Formats: sequence, structure tokens, C-alpha cells
Amino acid sequence: MSDPGPWPLVLEFARLGLISFGGTNIAEMERVLVGQQQWITSTTLANGFALGQLMPGPNMLAVTYYGYAAAGLTGALAATLGFYGPTALLSAAAALAWRRFSTHPWLVAFRDALLPFGAGVLLAGVLVLGQTSVHSWAGAALAAAAFVILWRTKVNSVWVVIGAAVVGALLGL
Repeated sequence: MSDPGPWPLVLEFARLGLISFGGTNIAEMERVLVGQQQWITSTTLANGFALGQLMPGPNMLAVTYYGYAAAGLTGALAATLGFYGPTALLSAAAALAWRRFSTHPWLVAFRDALLPFGAGVLLAGVLVLGQTSVHSWAGAALAAAAFVILWRTKVNSVWVVIGAAVVGALLGL
């Protein structure tokens, strides 16, 4: 893997940030960062996602890790700026527009159209992470248990990630 330099990272992470929905588009990140650009490995992608779940704040702080893995400290800064800068500006503009036009029927239709799209993006991310991270029945059982705990209880996801890490280490996953 070669150092991509800051501007390609800023531009690519800006694009990834602008097409992310609900904070992530892990399938597209895998396609571009691992497959197309080869800036990181699939293991780095999965590790960064797991680390991002542990940190407070936006769960996609993993992009900082991905930028660091690709190009050191400069890469971390470039990826973070690229991912969050344009989306923060767009989000502010969208919030203002949403407030102003919230009673228009087309806005409700637009929102209703985006929700299935967001579900599809999240499901694609689940498949990418599953293919990268689940390699055995024990790993599949651990993933299923984490899903059920997060779905059916109010346990903080940090405890689920830490617990899964401990169980995974004990099982040698």
C-alpha cells in the first residue's frame, strides 16, 4: 500500500461522507478503501469499525483510524476533515430547509423515500462486516448474541463490544 497523500484522502472521504446515511456506508467504504484504492485492508476496516463503536461521539470516528492507517497523522486529519466537513455544512443547510418546508407534502414523500434507502445501506454494511469478521460458527453465534442483546435490551453498546471482545479472545476467534 502506498501513501495516497492528503488531497486524495480529503476528496474520497468527502465523497464517502456525503453518500453515507445514518452515519455510515461501510459497504461503499470497503469497496473503495479496500478494493479500489487499497489504502487499507479488510481487517483494518473491521478493526476501525469496532474501535469506532467503543468511542464516544459519532460512530464513524473510524474514518480517522482509516486515514491514519492509510497515511499517518496527515491521513487521519485529511480523512476526518473530508468526512465530516462537507456533511456538517450540508446537514446545517438541510436542517434549515427542513424547518422552513416541513409542512410541504413533497418533503414527507422525500423522507419516506430515504428511509428504505437507509435500511438498504445499513444492510449492505452488515453483509460487508459479516464477511470480514465472521469466519466460524462460534463467531456467527457471538454476532447473533450481540445482535439479540442490542435489539432486545437497553444495554449500552460499549458493554456489548467489550463483552464480545472478551468472549472472542477466550474462544480464540
